[in-house]
Amino acid sequence: MARPIRILFKGAYYHVMNRGHRKTEIYREDADYEKFIKIIKEACEIYKVKIIAYCLMTNHYHLLIHTPEANLPDFMKQVNGAYTQIFNKKYKYEGALFKGRYKAVVVQEGSYLLRLIRYIHRNPIKAGIVKNAKDYKYSSHGAYLEAKEEEWLRYKDEVKSQIKEKNFKQAYIDFMKKDDEDINKYLEDKSDQVFKSAVLGDQEYIDEIKEKYLKSERYYEEIPESRHIRAEAVIKRIKGEILKVFKIEEDKLYKSKRGQENIPRMIAICLARECSLLPHRQIGKIFGDISYKSSAIYCDRIKKKCLADKKLAKVYASFKVRCSQVET
Repeated sequence: MARPIRILFKGAYYHVMNRGHRKTEIYREDADYEKFIKIIKEACEIYKVKIIAYCLMTNHYHLLIHTPEANLPDFMKQVNGAYTQIFNKKYKYEGALFKGRYKAVVVQEGSYLLRLIRYIHRNPIKAGIVKNAKDYKYSSHGAYLEAKEEEWLRYKDEVKSQIKEKNFKQAYIDFMKKDDEDINKYLEDKSDQVFKSAVLGDQEYIDEIKEKYLKSERYYEEIPESRHIRAEAVIKRIKGEILKVFKIEEDKLYKSKRGQENIPRMIAICLARECSLLPHRQIGKIFGDISYKSSAIYCDRIKKKCLADKKLAKVYASFKVRCSQVET
């Protein structure tokens, strides 16, 4: 199967879905659903993301996400990684909890976004769990009925532009009774055509996304010179940002003292790997001529620290946003 395309840009809306490995349960009791929602709330605060709608099913989840900063992979890595660690520890489970990479579909604003909300909220009905969406407690449908928003769950701007009646609750209830065969068919398509399942919108919007984002991504993937030039700019930006924020000399990035963790160096190495896409072998040479194994170990360590330390995760996320947006 072709690898899912990741289309990233500021202000994008995504329908994100993932299933348990081999369709196994990812939530076994109420506390698991609640823990997952708590992790989403915390990740929204770290990455300045907002949730438009959600539905957590026994063996999969649906999230409708808005990313003002083009950082969906960072947000999802935090959510899936933190929950997997907690789930595996609680149930003494080993290995992958989720079925590979999550699926992320870019969604056009307006009617497509609204109809997707209906699709997400009707999931428990379609699965035969409940007859009315209001009876399912692990979705955002209840918040819509109460016209209730939170810092992490924000939907009124997007929804009220489409449902303009004064009685929002009744208009929303009436809207939920309708069905969309075309949306259902699209989202449940098992086709391996990569781009076909990457964008939900009208043809003009799909063509615009193709032109603006896919060509530019492939440009850097397919032309070695462009990759090299961009990688140099990214590494330079990473070093500058690290030195400025931590107020350290540059030689601190190239060596560590035995028995002491060099957090700035670890962050720099991990950022270099994620933002420049250089292999660990090259990154190791840049940061003190260490081996590719040591470079990979540093990356793994800082990621684990970020999962355990929200403050550090915020710092890392801020670095990554700034260092990923270099101009070449």
